[in-house]
Amino acid sequence: MSNEIKYLSFLLICILFSCQQENMQYNQHGSLSLLMDTKSGTDIPAIMKSTSTVDVDTFHIVIKDAGGQPIKQNFDTFAELKKEGMPLLLPVGTYMAEASSGDLPEAAFDSPCYRGQKEFVIEENTVTEVKLHCTHQSIKVSLKYTDAFLNMINPDFKVTVTNSRAELLFTKSETRSGFFTVSQLFTVHVTGTAKEFGTRVDFAGDLKHLEDGVEQELKAGDHLIVTLDAYKETPTVKSVQVL
Repeated sequence: MSNEIKYLSFLLICILFSCQQENMQYNQHGSLSLLMDTKSGTDIPAIMKSTSTVDVDTFHIVIKDAGGQPIKQNFDTFAELKKEGMPLLLPVGTYMAEASSGDLPEAAFDSPCYRGQKEFVIEENTVTEVKLHCTHQSIKVSLKYTDAFLNMINPDFKVTVTNSRAELLFTKSETRSGFFTVSQLFTVHVTGTAKEFGTRVDFAGDLKHLEDGVEQELKAGDHLIVTLDAYKETPTVKSVQVL
């Protein structure tokens, strides 16, 4: 009888210890509620908007611990994270949330790249709300043509835009915008033939962002809207928007 009592007492102690451990493990966790956006304070005029759309659900998500190592996760995209269920349970500690829309090409049509990161702290039994703002990593270039330019040149003209490392070829039918990695040297080169007499048209110029006559540094998120006009040897940046 004494042995049975000792056994039951030992079993009860084990159960209580196990419950305490589970309770400690639960208490050492908190939750993450993650929101994402790519909005900026400036709207691009509708006439110059790209046909591409940005869907943050497709963005890649990585959560790293304080040592910079990715945590074990069952999701790759924001959509999969939401499907996994939020808030997401994490051990107490400091983390970094990183998001990206994909690779950053040197030059590509309709391929904007967005990235963002934010540090956050998970506290015990607390839901931490994190808003991750992803910003544009490229310089966007859009071309416009004046009526005088189109009346002067045959429709098979070509316009090459380069950032000194890669280039894109624009034609009259190519209405998409180009996205380039950041550079301080952008060049536009126009070739074709004039409608009158069929003489060769060939001119080039550097793209510069000028404010009150002072050249400004080009940076990620700039949208260079370039206007090509007839009989002007230098393409002009009509306006610069911020993506």
